[in-house]
Amino acid sequence: MTGNVPQLETILWTARNAGASLIISRGQDPAAIRHMLDQGLVRERLGHLVLTFKGMELRRSCAPH
Repeated sequence: MTGNVPQLETILWTARNAGASLIISRGQDPAAIRHMLDQGLVRERLGHLVLTFKGMELRRSCAPH
């Protein structure tokens, strides 16, 4: 699913709503955050880590059905 960062799915599911955006906490594992930034799953906006469209798609794809 999400490759070599096992907690990535957990981080995606902890994203919280902030208006029309989903943001993740900066308190998460720094290596996982760096990986997510490098993969284009999140971006920084106004000091927050916001899921990109690609991040939201991955979040949907790893949803527990």
